Amino acid sequence: MQGWKIHISARPGTLGDTLERALPILAGTGCAFKVARSTHRLMELNSGDVDPGAVGKAMTVYPEQDAVVELGHALADALSGLSAPRVVSDRRVRPDAPVYYRYAPFAPQYRVDENGDFELIVIGPDGEQLPGAAGPEFTCPPWATDPFRPTEPAGTGPSEPDERPSLGTLPPAQTTGQAADGGSGRLIGGRYRVTSGVVRGPRGNVYRATDATGRRVVVKEARAYVGENVEGWDLRMYLRNELRVLQALKGVAGVPEPIDHFRHGEDEFLVMTDAGSRDLNRFVAENGLFTGEPATGERDLGTLAVRLLEVIDAVHARGVVIRDLSPKNVVLGEDGRCTLIDFGNSRYDGLQLPGWSRGYSVPDQHTDRESVPADDYFSLGATLFFAATGMNPIMIGADPVRNVERTLMCLAGMFPGVTTGILGLLPGLLSLDPADRTAAAAELRSASGPVPAGLGDGRPATEQPQARRWKLPSPPRLTGELLSKALDHTVRECAAFAEQLMAAPEDARRESPPVTNVYGGSAGVGMELLHHPEAKAVAADLARWTARVMPPAKLPPSLYFGRTGTALFLAAARLSAAPDLAAPAPVTIDGPQRADQAHGVAGIGSGHLALAALDPADARHLRIAAECARLLIAGEVTRSQDAVAPAQPGSGVSVDTAYAHGDAGCADFLLSYHEATGDRAAGEAARERLAALAVQAESLIGELHGPDARAMGASWCQGMSGITGTLARAARAYGEDRYLELAERGARACLVVAPQAWVVSQCCGLAGIGEALIDLAMVTGDDGYWRHAEDIAERMLVRAGGEPAQPVFPGNDLDKAAYTWSTGTAGVLSFLRRLDRRSGARLWTADWQPPEPDRAAVGSAASGRGD
Repeated sequence: MQGWKIHISARPGTLGDTLERALPILAGTGCAFKVARSTHRLMELNSGDVDPGAVGKAMTVYPEQDAVVELGHALADALSGLSAPRVVSDRRVRPDAPVYYRYAPFAPQYRVDENGDFELIVIGPDGEQLPGAAGPEFTCPPWATDPFRPTEPAGTGPSEPDERPSLGTLPPAQTTGQAADGGSGRLIGGRYRVTSGVVRGPRGNVYRATDATGRRVVVKEARAYVGENVEGWDLRMYLRNELRVLQALKGVAGVPEPIDHFRHGEDEFLVMTDAGSRDLNRFVAENGLFTGEPATGERDLGTLAVRLLEVIDAVHARGVVIRDLSPKNVVLGEDGRCTLIDFGNSRYDGLQLPGWSRGYSVPDQHTDRESVPADDYFSLGATLFFAATGMNPIMIGADPVRNVERTLMCLAGMFPGVTTGILGLLPGLLSLDPADRTAAAAELRSASGPVPAGLGDGRPATEQPQARRWKLPSPPRLTGELLSKALDHTVRECAAFAEQLMAAPEDARRESPPVTNVYGGSAGVGMELLHHPEAKAVAADLARWTARVMPPAKLPPSLYFGRTGTALFLAAARLSAAPDLAAPAPVTIDGPQRADQAHGVAGIGSGHLALAALDPADARHLRIAAECARLLIAGEVTRSQDAVAPAQPGSGVSVDTAYAHGDAGCADFLLSYHEATGDRAAGEAARERLAALAVQAESLIGELHGPDARAMGASWCQGMSGITGTLARAARAYGEDRYLELAERGARACLVVAPQAWVVSQCCGLAGIGEALIDLAMVTGDDGYWRHAEDIAERMLVRAGGEPAQPVFPGNDLDKAAYTWSTGTAGVLSFLRRLDRRSGARLWTADWQPPEPDRAAVGSAASGRGD
């Protein structure tokens, strides 16, 4: 069901009045509607942090379509004069009332992309499917007519067409023109010509523009009533505070100059000089880490530290505490000079606004106590830590002391034994004691004189001119007892997550269909739990739940993101823990497919080889694997189009070569298929592809030993750890030393950059690297690889929250726990299990073997347990 629905916007302070006015009208219509359950919940929705499309939506009304206009006007009459956040995806019924409308689904209806992600849609009379989720501006499907403006053509337009801007010609929610020369863009404020967009969202847009003289400026918008707190302060207050602070800092080198401040309706705009687009976050991603070696020029850590402190000191001299210094707010000029941006919650003249950047602000800043200059030294230390390591500070734990300790352990892991120079000052800058931070900043100032601005000047540590030395903490050492305790705890955590997943109410699942795939859903978690006797019963229940809630939308056939991986989990559960499950049907390959393991025929084929091993009597699985091999050999596959930034030269990153999306995964499947069937064509194709892979691997290994290597160059999805596993398989299959020697060199190269790995996951981080080391340990029998795998486990514990024996592993977003297989704890558990048992193949490969059936679990499952 779909059609025109109505949204009523409100502020937390006006929600009661809004309901009093609207409910009598809605009660008289009998139509369905929903309301934000509390003022606190409405505050969350209006922040823009929960869901950008939810801002302003205090009430959603699902009217009868022939009554939508009458109802909309009745609500507008009743709510006239109330102020509220703009609903940017909708059109306003009229300018004086917070009543909006748009064409959208009334009940969820979805299509699924190749990543297994569900997209809300609306469906036209001829079956045409268009996005149905709230977007950044109002749209009208081509088959529909705007009921409030029936004479206007369908399509895209401003959300509030009846409001005429008091300044300029660009409504903030409207698409801006792109003008490289600055001459044909649209105007903001009647005098700033837009050249490009920087940020677009419900909180407000940010644009690059030029003024009448051609000067480059940044125009920052704050939307009225968005992000409003209990005191009634919204984002406009932060914009005004930023203007106030910038005016106080006028003339300070390294701070933008304020130019203008104006209103457009109720929204406000701040115009300032443009510092450029190379923020420190982007710079490190594109150019690599800052080191202490003068030869690296613009990537000298000491030079960066001194330049940042110079700006911080100048800001403090004007009585301002920055309170939001982080890599995203440091812009680097072409000459390497630093400009600090975003002073919205800075402290000046006794006033500061709430806010903090987790990991980069001193931890107790979230209490909103009065900030002092020493707080900015903590942010300086965290920012320099990022520049030197490429990692964000550890932020998963609730204990700030432990987070800082773990952050410094990461530093020690990359630079063991360093106690001098800039790196030696980081423990002081990151101290929770402001006196330590102040002392470290003072030493940094003195070091910018006689001591070269790097890691040190070559003299012994005892002769370095530093007044204090801060000791870096040692990481936990992995013992058999610690590994066993961490493993048991992680099994319990994953089992608890599975139970929570199954306990979700049906209406919550309707809002977003349950994800059942390997990468981010129940199949990935359940398959790992099957390998742990104490969790098999939960895994069996999760398999039954997965089979029951598989969404009706057509899922892709892929191994990691679609039906093949889920079918493999269900078949394994049926064999080892839940015999009452129906045998999963083989997938069908409809339409063109990609080549790779993650999305394409290499993965589908590998999954069906594993399915064929589970059920040799079902010939359909081998037939599908054969078709996948044929498509791959014949080149009847589409080109991969992954949303991955192009690899930087020398980084060791190669999406097209690595396992998930590239050549290594394809070669691995062809070799597996040849070994399983003896197919000659597959065997020849595998040899050719492996020979080519060896050449590519040689080059990537060299890059990983170079100065521009990135942590992602060691990953399973885009780097060497996935390639290493394929080369080890080739060495075992062919008995050729060249493949084994190359695999071992690849593993050693992974170890070089492993200290930089900022995530613990299978897909992008340490677990994937650890799996490659275990593969080599099992192929070679060399205990050294087991020890290296233990080192990887120690690094994972450093990046986790909680006690080492009870770790809380972060997801790839770093600030909260995640339990999925590819980017969360279930994948970490796969690595820890293999490390503990020293046996077993990687999950989701053709070599994988199911766990032995648990007779007790099978018996209880057969008797109906968990149904």
